[in-house]
Order: sequence, then structure tokens, then C-alpha cells
Amino acid sequence: MTAEEEAVSRSFYEAVQLATNQTARSIQASGHRVGVSDLGHCSERVRRHLLGQQEPETDKTAAFIGTALGDHIEAAMMAMYPNMIRQSEVSITLHGDTGTYVLMGHPDLIEPSGKLIDVKTTRGLNRVRRTGPSQQQQFQRHMYAKASHAAGLFDDDVALTDVLVSNVWFDRAGDDREPYVHEERYDERVVEAATAWLDDVVYAFQHGEEARKEPPIQMCEKACGFFLDCRAGRGGPQGLIEDNDLLAAVAMHREAMDLERQARRLKDEAKAALQGVEGSTGAYTVKWVKISGGHVEYDRSPYMKLDIRPIR
Repeated sequence: MTAEEEAVSRSFYEAVQLATNQTARSIQASGHRVGVSDLGHCSERVRRHLLGQQEPETDKTAAFIGTALGDHIEAAMMAMYPNMIRQSEVSITLHGDTGTYVLMGHPDLIEPSGKLIDVKTTRGLNRVRRTGPSQQQQFQRHMYAKASHAAGLFDDDVALTDVLVSNVWFDRAGDDREPYVHEERYDERVVEAATAWLDDVVYAFQHGEEARKEPPIQMCEKACGFFLDCRAGRGGPQGLIEDNDLLAAVAMHREAMDLERQARRLKDEAKAALQGVEGSTGAYTVKWVKISGGHVEYDRSPYMKLDIRPIR
């Protein structure tokens, strides 16, 4: 890019970062208030917010795209189903062993007849098909359901135990055109687990101890402003990978490599059988095209290759 083009790029980038850091969610975090969506992801990050530590800013481009897409999806649903309730502020009171907590949140969509829907966006849907909702997403949707029911946002004849909680994931890249949905009935045990999770964080806060650091270190490095002070230099990517999302990604990569090898074998076998054959099957046209030879010379830029192979 030219200097002028780079300046335009930089201005757009800065505008996106500023807009994302000024959202209600970011303002809540900067005010050191814990909300429903904070629970279940990283205990140590929440503890630091309780301590009043200001989290250094990190790149928010993916979050901005996800928020923008989520807003449009919710608006589209409201246009088709105007009886839905969108982004209503709710609160839930959790009674834990170390205290009573009041958390605020904004569920994406509520169908008054008995369904709570939280919209998510991600890069591809194959991993979420394998793993389903994360602990944070489970906590979030069940707490939203309880808070929304207490606020009277469901029809009068809908019991809390009959409420369906749903996550709807959209592929940001658009390769998967239809969203993936995971749905189940409200379960009080999930809210109890969320309360116990917060109890552990508050205990660590009260006793001046570090709390658990649940996310993989690679995820922290990308998304958390506390990374340099919290986890940098305290273990790297050489350890045992235990996160379900990362395990699913490893399995997907291995399956893709196996499918590539199988595809090459199928193509070679088919080409051998079709030597000199041209025509139509009624669904496909078959012809041979001559590609002229030529000298190709170029410099290849360095790149990182993902290498996953069986342990011997």
C-alpha cells in the first residue's frame, strides 16, 4: 500500500478498536463489574477485575465483526418474529458459600413462549458441532434463562424448568451457510455450578491468591490484555493439550489430511480408468484439456506449516 493507503487503513483500524472498547460490555469491564458473561471462562481474569486492575487493550477486530454480525442477525429475527424480546437487561442473584452476588446481563433473544436464544459467531462450525457450548456459554444461557423468567419475560404459563436454552452459531466466513444450534432445557444444576465457580474466584480474591487460569495459554496470548503479566514465560505450547476446543481442532486437521490422501488416490484411480474418455454422464461433462508446459521461477516467502502426526 502507498503511504496514503496505509493512513486510511490505520484510521479505519483505530475507529474499530475505539468503537469496540466503548461498548457497554467494555465499559462494564473497565468499571470492574462482573457480569453474567464473565463467568466460566477464566477465573484469574475475573479476580483481577475484582481487584480493580485495568486490563490493557488488545486487538478487538474479531469481537467487532462478531458483534456487528450478531446485531444484524438479531434484527433479522425481530423483523420476522416481532413478538421476540431483544437485549433486555436482566439480573440474577446467586447465593454462594462466600457471599451473595447480583450479576447483570443482556440475553440476545427471548421467545416468550419459552425459549432463550444466545447468538454466537465463530470461524467455521465444525469444532462447535463436535464440542457444543463451552462452560462459559452454558453458564451464560442458563443464568440468562433464570434471570429472564424472574423478570417475567416469558408467558405466565411457562415454568422455568420448561424453558429451552439455545445457542445459535453462525460462521463468520460464510462457508457454512446455515447456523448450528444446540438446545436443551433449563437445568438448575448449571446455575449452581456457576455459583460454585464464582465462589472459587471470590475466595482467591479474599485471600490474595491467584485463581485458576482455565483457557489454553495460546488463547490467552491472543485475547487477554493481562497475558504478559499473568502467563507469559510461565509455560508454553509444549505441554499436554487438554482443552476440548483445541482437541477438536487437532482431530479435524488429522481427518482432513487423511481425506486429502484418500482424495488423491481416488483421483489417480479415476484418471487411469478415464484415459482417452470424453463425453457426458448427463450430470457431468468429461474432457481432457492440454495444459502447456513452461518454466516457472519464483521466490517463496517463509511461512509456518502446521505439523500434526502420531506419537510413536
